[in-house]
Amino acid sequence: MQGTLILAILNVKSSYAQEVEESLERDDDIPDTLQWWIGTESAWRIKTFALDHDIHVYSVGPGNEALVQLALDNNTKHYGDVIACQHVLQLTDCEDSEEVQKLFHSIGLASRLEVAPGRFAFWKPDDAKYSTQSQPKR
Repeated sequence: MQGTLILAILNVKSSYAQEVEESLERDDDIPDTLQWWIGTESAWRIKTFALDHDIHVYSVGPGNEALVQLALDNNTKHYGDVIACQHVLQLTDCEDSEEVQKLFHSIGLASRLEVAPGRFAFWKPDDAKYSTQSQPKR
């Protein structure tokens, strides 16, 4: 599965269900992330919440190159004050562990890429299991 992963690592840790957000205090604190997977067939917005390993995944329609800039602009507009770092990663095969390891090593991150086959891939900030535990308020 090929695509572009936009990975914004935030300088906060939060729980959507508990409506809590805290600053990262120690180097080993697990951060929240905001990610976009832009694949050849579809695109997804993925938000991880560190305090309870919650994940919210939204389909944003078909994938296309114009979404990369839209995603970057959206991240800056809505999360610019809490983005610690941001990466745009091109993956030719997100299920190739050697490619994934080299790519994440090149930016100083562990290669913890989780793949939902045929849908999206996202980076996990730790080795815990991430699953949807709360429903966004609309």
